[in-house]
Amino acid sequence: MVRLLNAYHPTRTLQLVLYEAMIIALSFVAAFMLRPDPEYYAVLAGGPGLIQLFLTTGTYLICLYYLDTYDVRTISNRSDLIWRLFWVLGTASVMLAGIEHFFPHLIVLRGIFVLAILISSALLLIVRITFSKVLENPGEPLILVGLSDFGCAVAQEMRMRPDIGFNVVGYIDDGQGLKNCGPPIPRLGSTDEIEQVVAKSGVNTLVVGSRERRGRFPVQELLRLRMNGVRVYEAAELAAQISGMIAIENVLPSSLIFSDGFRLRRRLVWLQRLYSFFLAALGILITLPVMVLVAIAIKTDSTGTIIYSQERVGKGGKTFRVFKFRSMKQNAESAGTPQWAVGRDPRITRVGLFLRTSHLDELPQLWNVLKGDMNLVGPRPERPAFVKVLEEASPFYQYRHLVRPGVTGWQQVCQGYCSTIKEQLDRMRFDLFYIKNISLSLDLFILFKTGKIMIWGRGAK
Repeated sequence: MVRLLNAYHPTRTLQLVLYEAMIIALSFVAAFMLRPDPEYYAVLAGGPGLIQLFLTTGTYLICLYYLDTYDVRTISNRSDLIWRLFWVLGTASVMLAGIEHFFPHLIVLRGIFVLAILISSALLLIVRITFSKVLENPGEPLILVGLSDFGCAVAQEMRMRPDIGFNVVGYIDDGQGLKNCGPPIPRLGSTDEIEQVVAKSGVNTLVVGSRERRGRFPVQELLRLRMNGVRVYEAAELAAQISGMIAIENVLPSSLIFSDGFRLRRRLVWLQRLYSFFLAALGILITLPVMVLVAIAIKTDSTGTIIYSQERVGKGGKTFRVFKFRSMKQNAESAGTPQWAVGRDPRITRVGLFLRTSHLDELPQLWNVLKGDMNLVGPRPERPAFVKVLEEASPFYQYRHLVRPGVTGWQQVCQGYCSTIKEQLDRMRFDLFYIKNISLSLDLFILFKTGKIMIWGRGAK
C-alpha cells in the first residue's frame, strides 16, 4: 500500500494509473509525429502543446476512475472491462468536445485526435489484459502470527483484493487456529518455531494478528527478525490501510496514544473553514436554479414544507439544526420516535427518492456550511437520540465530535448510508480514520470521490 493524499492506495493500482497516463500521453505524441504537417510539430514543441497533452491525459484518467475501471471488485470479466473502456473513450471525447467549444486553444487539433484515440485504445486494452494477468499472481507472500478472528478477517480481505498484492501463505500459532476462517489457512508451526519457519519459507513479511500479548508472545524472536530486515505489521495497522477505517476493538489504546496523526492544528481548522465557506457560497450561486426546480417538484409531488430541519450534534457535542430538502412525507415521524431510513422506505416520496439518489436533498446544507455549523468535509452529523445510544455502545464514538461535521466525508465515500447500530459503529471507525489522517489533501481526495458517488447515485436510502 502507498500513502498518497493522506489515504492508502494499492501499489498495483497506482502503477496501473501511471502506466495508463504514460500510454495516453505517448499516444497523442505518436499521433503528432505520424502527421508530416509542420503545423503539428509546432504545436507539439510549444507551450500550448504541453497544456493540451496534460488536459487530455487528465480527462481520460478522470473518466477511467469515475467509471470504476480501477476498482477490481467491480469488473466481473474481460467483456465488462472492454465495455467500460469504450464508455471511457466516448465520455472523455464528449467532455473534450465541450471544452473545445468554450476553449478551442486548449484542445488537441482535430486532425490528431482520431488517430491518437485509435492508438491509445489498442494500447490501453493490451495494458489492461496484462494487468489482469498480474492480478492472477498471488503477490508478495506473508505469514500471520496468531490467527485470531480479526487476523482471519484481514487475511480474507487480502484474498478478495488481489490489487493489494499480498498472499497469505499460512499462520504461526500455538493453537490449531479457527474452525471457521473461510478458505483454510495452513498452520506452519508454533511461536517457538517462528524464526525457523521464516527462514525455511523465505517470507519477508509478517502480520501480527493476535491482540492478546500477555501470554506466549514471541517478542525477542520478532525483534531479531525485524533487525534482519523482515517487515512486521500489526493486523490493525494493515487493516486500516486496506479498509480505510480504524478497527477500535482490535487496537490497543497505547497504539492510538503513540501513533502519528490526530493533528487538529489551528491553521488547518482555519483553512478548512476558509475553503468550505468559499466553495459553499459558490455552490449556492451555481445550484440556485436547480434548487428552485427542486422546490417546485417537491411542492407539486406532495403536501408539506419544501425544506425541513432536524437537530443534529456538531463539533464539541453542541447541537444545531441541519437543513435539507424534504424527501419524505410530511410528519414522517408522527409517532415521535426517531428512525433511521431503510431500503425502500415507504415514507419517501416519489420526488424524494430521486433527490436522495442524486443527493440533491443535501443542497440546503450549504447554508449550514456558510453559518459555520458544518464544513464541506467531515463526519456526518447525527441526531442527539442516536448519539446517546451509540456513545453507550462505544466510548470511542464521542471522538467524532472533535471536528466540525461535513456535508460529505470519508465514511460516505467508502461505505454509504448507515441504517443500523452496527453500520453506525462502522461509520465511527471510518470517521476516526479521517480524524487521525485529517489534512487538506485528504479533504480534496474526498471531494473528488464524492463526485463519483453523486454521478452514480450511490450511498443513499
